[in-house]
Amino acid sequence: MPSVEFQYAVHKGFALPIIPVGIKDHRLWAFADSGATFSIFNAAEAPRIDLDWKKGRLQMVVVGDGSFIPVRFHDLTIQIGDWQVVAPIGFSDRLGVGFNLLGRTGVFDQFQVCFNDRSRRVSFTRL
Repeated sequence: MPSVEFQYAVHKGFALPIIPVGIKDHRLWAFADSGATFSIFNAAEAPRIDLDWKKGRLQMVVVGDGSFIPVRFHDLTIQIGDWQVVAPIGFSDRLGVGFNLLGRTGVFDQFQVCFNDRSRRVSFTRL
């Protein structure tokens, strides 16, 4: 099966699986997060892709510290490598982790995602 591989990026001194994701002909960077149920991007990214993020479906989402943040979801076509998939992408002005999150729903069920921390690479194989 064909796959695409990304080298980890360095963020604040740590090598992390932060990868380029295409949305509406723009490249955004997101942390490939197998522990995240949803993909959530900072609301500040929305103007770059000409999206009125506040018009999305509102859902309160629990985050790592147990608190809830408001997230507005839009079904968007995203590109990973050469492949495009439609996935629910949330936007929030309360995302406090410092980077966008690429979560499982709509993404990880379309790909086999393999993290190799030793070589600092993450690969996506289309199913």
